[in-house]
Amino acid sequence: MAENLMKMYETMNASAQKELYDFALFLLSKNDKKESSVQKKSMYGVWKNDSFYMAADFDEPLEDFAEYM
Repeated sequence: MAENLMKMYETMNASAQKELYDFALFLLSKNDKKESSVQKKSMYGVWKNDSFYMAADFDEPLEDFAEYM
């Protein structure tokens, strides 16, 4: 199959060759996304067991924006 594809590629004009090349890159990137999405782990709950400090006034409005409120 690769030989047939190369023969077809060699008979095309430069514009068609570039279009075929771009399409091949598109297909490769699409394939990479499928493989990487299978391997990704969910990030939800990643800090569930870790403790960290958040100030008590974290949700309070900032003084800098008082004139807009």
